[in-house]
Amino acid sequence: MDKILIVDDDFLTVQQLKNELETYGREVSYVTKAKLALLRLKKDKFDLILLDVKMPEFSGVELLKEIRLLNNYKDVPIIMITGNSETSVFVDCFNSGANDYIEKPINSIVLLTRVNALLSYRKQFVENLEKSEQLNNAKIQIERHSAIQYKLRNLVARMNPHFIFNILNSIQYHVLEDEKNLALEGISGFSKLIRTSLNQSEKNLIFLDEEIDFLENYLQLEKNRLGDKLSYKINISEKLLDDDIMLPPMIIQPFIENSIIHGITNLALQGKIIIDFLLTKEYLIINIQDNGVGRKKALLLKQQRKGQNYSSKAQSIIDLRMLMFSEFYNKTFSYEIEDLIDEHNNSIGTKIIVKIPIDLYE
Repeated sequence: MDKILIVDDDFLTVQQLKNELETYGREVSYVTKAKLALLRLKKDKFDLILLDVKMPEFSGVELLKEIRLLNNYKDVPIIMITGNSETSVFVDCFNSGANDYIEKPINSIVLLTRVNALLSYRKQFVENLEKSEQLNNAKIQIERHSAIQYKLRNLVARMNPHFIFNILNSIQYHVLEDEKNLALEGISGFSKLIRTSLNQSEKNLIFLDEEIDFLENYLQLEKNRLGDKLSYKINISEKLLDDDIMLPPMIIQPFIENSIIHGITNLALQGKIIIDFLLTKEYLIINIQDNGVGRKKALLLKQQRKGQNYSSKAQSIIDLRMLMFSEFYNKTFSYEIEDLIDEHNNSIGTKIIVKIPIDLYE
């Protein structure tokens, strides 16, 4: 049984974490002070630590540094808990040895997927360490490969919490308006989307028809939420679906989500997204075109709401995933964004061209 230690002085947060984790068969302990945490860690062996950034006596980051000095905890995964979304906080945590973070208020789905991914990675890491020294060179390569694999799965698991909250608010609105059919459709579609994302987060590759099914479900949920403000169309041939093409899970959805959030939702009129799937000798090409406000106006609007120093976390995650896919499969994954303009040089949307190598294997 996996043993998890929670270090947090917030009783409500501790109770939520304990309830969620114990439901899935984990042995959970907790302490409320940094000194008690160090004593407990020296006495017992844990497989995962959840550590609050803001702790009494001294900060969670300082405690993190102390934990990493303990011989038995140099490679035990540590997830930081924070209610502060400042980039500097995340930088301090990762520079001090954190493996991941969870933001308050804690989302149960995000919590479980990240804990599952880290524990799976930890088990594989320990198993590799127990192999014979004669296989040391191969073991190092496997560990490196596994680390990339874990990070990829973890990034897949990071469904945007704002999307989750928006969908739930939409379902709540339909319930309050006594729109039972729309509410039931929303609940059914949302539960299917969550099940699919959790299942796919444990896979390296899925078939193209599975990805299409996921995208159809995701887009329909967004359409239910936005109503007449969004329309979409997916163009793909039956032959292409029958070709048994495999690709990493949820590789396309973040691009579509960006188009909706930054392009479509800022429109005064109806937004439209067209997704075309094409096949060349070496690549699966996905063209995602929207009639949104364009990148320049979207950035300006975001800076007005968030401040001049705003930078897109979603875009950074997309860039990181593409780089890691390229390294993991030793093939080039890429994308480019075109700004669409009319004859008067006015923005009429964006086009994203995603290139995914074919003939990928587990």
